[in-house]
Amino acid sequence: MRRPLLIAVTVAGVVVPLAAGTALAMADDSSRSTGSGFEIEIDPELDAQFGPRPVNAVQAAAIVTRRFPGARVLEAELDERGGGPIWEVEFRLNGDEDKVDVDAVTGAILGGDDD
Repeated sequence: MRRPLLIAVTVAGVVVPLAAGTALAMADDSSRSTGSGFEIEIDPELDAQFGPRPVNAVQAAAIVTRRFPGARVLEAELDERGGGPIWEVEFRLNGDEDKVDVDAVTGAILGGDDD
C-alpha cells in the first residue's frame, strides 16, 4: 500500500504540512488583513514546467494588497498565461470578491478574467 509523503515547510514563521502531489498551504497575510492567511494551490505539472519563479505566492499576495489597500487575499493559484507562469490571486475588498493575475516572473499585475 502506498502511503502519502508528508512534507512540512515554513511559511512566514509557521510550519505547514504539505502532502506530495498537492500543494495547499496557508500563508501569512499580515499586510492590512483581518484574516489569518490564504490558500496556495500549485499544480505539480505547472510547478515542474516553470521551475523556480522569481515571484512566489506570498510575494504575489503582497503585490495585490499594495495595489488594493484593504484587500484580503483568499487564494493564490499557479497558472499560465501566454506560455508563462502567473499567480491567479483571488481577494476580497469592501465585501466584494475579485481576481487578478500577477506575472510570476516580473510581479506585474496583468488583470483578471475581464481584461
